[in-house]
Amino acid sequence: MNEEEIISIFYSKSHFEAYKILITLAENGNAVAQYFLGSMHLSPIDQTIEINKDKGFMFLKIAAKNNHIPALEYLGNIFAYSNLVESNPQKSHTYFYLVALKQNSTDIGYHQIIEDEFKLSQAEIKESIEVALECMKKNFDNCYLFN
Repeated sequence: MNEEEIISIFYSKSHFEAYKILITLAENGNAVAQYFLGSMHLSPIDQTIEINKDKGFMFLKIAAKNNHIPALEYLGNIFAYSNLVESNPQKSHTYFYLVALKQNSTDIGYHQIIEDEFKLSQAEIKESIEVALECMKKNFDNCYLFN
């Protein structure tokens, strides 16, 4: 199933109905389905799925490991702007820096907005970049952001 079909399922059905379809795709490695399942668990649109942060983060992290850039962006936004977790701008920066690394554009990106908006110190930025580089080197395996 392609991305457009998955998006259509997500928006045209209740989350309960979509979940039954997407879970099989996600279990078979479909990163788009994993992303939407994570989203459903963290910020459900309807009342058919309850918030479940553990499942939500699990699906988003799996999608990110499967190179789904929107999952990395979602994780970055959560740690900067969501009330689901305690704000952690440095962790947000790391997720957004991973996006920049994946897109070969570290000279521009949301990580810079986080630096400016949250006034990260040079030490925090350096540590964040080092963590992101180490995660990339390990292909996200044994990276604390994805455990």
